[in-house]
Amino acid sequence: MNSSKPDKSRKTYISSPSKTAEILTLHNIRLKKSLGQNFLIDTNILKKIARTAELKPEDIVLEIGSGIGSLTEIMLPQVKKIICIEVDNRMVQALKEIFQSWLSSQIDLIESDAMKLDYSELIIRTGATKVVSNLPYKIAAPLIPKIMLEAPEIEHYCLTIQKDIADRLTAKKGDKNYSSYAVKANFLADFKILFSVSRSCFIPAPFVDSVVVKAGRKTSKKTADINIPEFFSFVEDCFLHRRKKLINSLLTSNEHKYVDKINLIIKMLHGIEKDKNLRAEDLDLDDFLFLYRSLKAN
Repeated sequence: MNSSKPDKSRKTYISSPSKTAEILTLHNIRLKKSLGQNFLIDTNILKKIARTAELKPEDIVLEIGSGIGSLTEIMLPQVKKIICIEVDNRMVQALKEIFQSWLSSQIDLIESDAMKLDYSELIIRTGATKVVSNLPYKIAAPLIPKIMLEAPEIEHYCLTIQKDIADRLTAKKGDKNYSSYAVKANFLADFKILFSVSRSCFIPAPFVDSVVVKAGRKTSKKTADINIPEFFSFVEDCFLHRRKKLINSLLTSNEHKYVDKINLIIKMLHGIEKDKNLRAEDLDLDDFLFLYRSLKAN
């Protein structure tokens, strides 16, 4: 590990409001709502995120949406390396200037759209072991399952995201936020909301509430037999019409592929003591896995 570190004794962090404003002005940067750019300007919150991530000296951290490096700066003394993903060239140039002493040795800077990256290839190339990020709000919802599906080797996540996305990730059957997204998320990982982050901690202040969530990737042998794309497609079909009965959603699914299996599905529901008139939101992950496996076996 590079022994040269940012000076811990200095009082002004990148995340201080004055320093953030100075960097943005110096690089003529105006934050873009289209990219979901909201920067944390509370150093204590950033330090709390780093503590929550339980960083270790051997960690290679994947940080998506590095911005001007507010979180990067906090994590840098604690880890082996940080892989910074940033799509905005203005931010990339700022990062190169701010962290020029650590480029290549302790920071890999990748200028790219996070949604277009192949994380399977990226993990092989970089050896990343954790994802710790203040995720760009515009892409947080689709990006989380994308990374987990493409890079199952990464087991630990610590993410700052919108509260409504966190509520969807952690929803249980019967909750108003319960959907196919929640079922798929629960299949992939254990998500837990840890603490809230005030809107006043950001510049510009977002129009939504934010929270920090931690996730542990599931690697259970109990689901090793599952074809994940097929299973996810089945779950989506079940929730096709959220307020309709499960049976009706499946009957109207694309290609009508369940029409000749409806009686079997009703029989399977009866076998787990479920009413045939229930909705998808009345089933939990284990129920969906049971139905999927039963359909595959017949």
